[in-house]
Amino acid sequence: MPSALRVLREEVLDTDVLPRVDLLPSTGGCAPADDSDVLLMCRQLAWLPDEDAVHLLKETADALGPDRTLLLVEQVTAADPDDVDAVLHHLRLKCAFGSGVRDQEQVAELVSRAGLRVAARTDIGWDHRLWALAAPAA
Repeated sequence: MPSALRVLREEVLDTDVLPRVDLLPSTGGCAPADDSDVLLMCRQLAWLPDEDAVHLLKETADALGPDRTLLLVEQVTAADPDDVDAVLHHLRLKCAFGSGVRDQEQVAELVSRAGLRVAARTDIGWDHRLWALAAPAA
């Protein structure tokens, strides 16, 4: 969404990176019809129940094609089980959308169900992970 792109542009991305990145607003998960090799999907699954999350990942992967990479950033279950704010956030998502905050194994399961494979996974801080996703190996 445009507001998320503004935050990425103004608060997250390094100014050296900005000239090399096209930030395109989208309400769906389909990849843009250009020659980009990589698509970043950030926090798109949090509000989706599992079957919708799998559908979005599969639709996006199908639009990307076999030689492109999908980078997925999602919040995962907090390392501290006594973090009251994290528990409340999970409960709000669960009640409102049927999703909740997933752990890294649950995200990996959604990825697998969408027909993708995890090429790499990196912890990026504040209970967020980045997955580099690719088509299944032939």
